Amino acid sequence: LSGRERRFIADVNHQISKDIAKPNTLIGLENLTGVRDRIKSKSGKKASKKQRRANRNKAKWSFAELHGYIDYKANLNGSLATKVPANYTSQSCPKCGHTSVANRPKKGLLFRCECCGHELHADLVGARNIAMRTLLVRQDWASTGSLSASPNVSGGETKAEILQRFSQLRWRSDASPRLRRYSA
Repeated sequence: LSGRERRFIADVNHQISKDIAKPNTLIGLENLTGVRDRIKSKSGKKASKKQRRANRNKAKWSFAELHGYIDYKANLNGSLATKVPANYTSQSCPKCGHTSVANRPKKGLLFRCECCGHELHADLVGARNIAMRTLLVRQDWASTGSLSASPNVSGGETKAEILQRFSQLRWRSDASPRLRRYSA
């Protein structure tokens, strides 16, 4: 039974990675190191049967395996897959750069910037921030030949410098595809 489960998870990860790793694309992935430690879940007598099953399924899923499949399939297709830091992606406004926990009222799915009033689904905000960070990493790689903006400094200094650069990124409305209206 455990072998069947493991093969099912590997098969689903292969299918997902095949859909993501298209030829000649730039793929940005959140660095999900420690994702299970950051997520609080109910356990024991507080949790319902449904919640316990969800916790069990979440604990079994292999995020690292999926990232590995995406990476090797991207390389086969002539694409680039890179991991970007996930820090504050759903709390930073892609329009003005303001970062605050209050931008996500009640930790809900609605993102509302305190500064500029920009409203959007929180997952879309996170995706836009990851896309901008991925483009910045690609730009650094193209100009320096290194995937780190500051390869000769400590990890803490590098993280601080990268987060400072990320705070300067902005999502422009002209970067989004517009719906075209055709009149007959």
